Amino acid sequence: MGSVRGRLSALLAALPLPAWAEVCDKIRPDWDSAGGPVSAVAEMGYILASPVGLVLLGLVIVAMVWPRRWLAAVVALPLLALAGLLFLARGAEVAALAMQEGCIGGIGPTVGLLVLLAAAVLVRGFRRRP
Repeated sequence: MGSVRGRLSALLAALPLPAWAEVCDKIRPDWDSAGGPVSAVAEMGYILASPVGLVLLGLVIVAMVWPRRWLAAVVALPLLALAGLLFLARGAEVAALAMQEGCIGGIGPTVGLLVLLAAAVLVRGFRRRP
């Protein structure tokens, strides 16, 4: 009987339950399940269109136009911090439940883009000027 109960609880845990919907209602209240799961590209757009993302993109533009070592370091640090935060946050239980339901997408392309932008800013800022 114990093994049947264990299998039944594992089966029930795999089914979409209303508790999962509560996770997406709190994390992404505007998400509609009829639209399907969020893709990694849509997740990148969501993150970069947030106020923090827009400020960081603005700082990247300033650092690329006006290459200074101090500015490159000041801009690259928050870019790498956001990339690390996104990477670590996806390991949380709430993020796993939200990914199962589909209201958040993968963050691989977003983390890769943030690291690439940080590297570009650092290379541009620390490059020797003639």
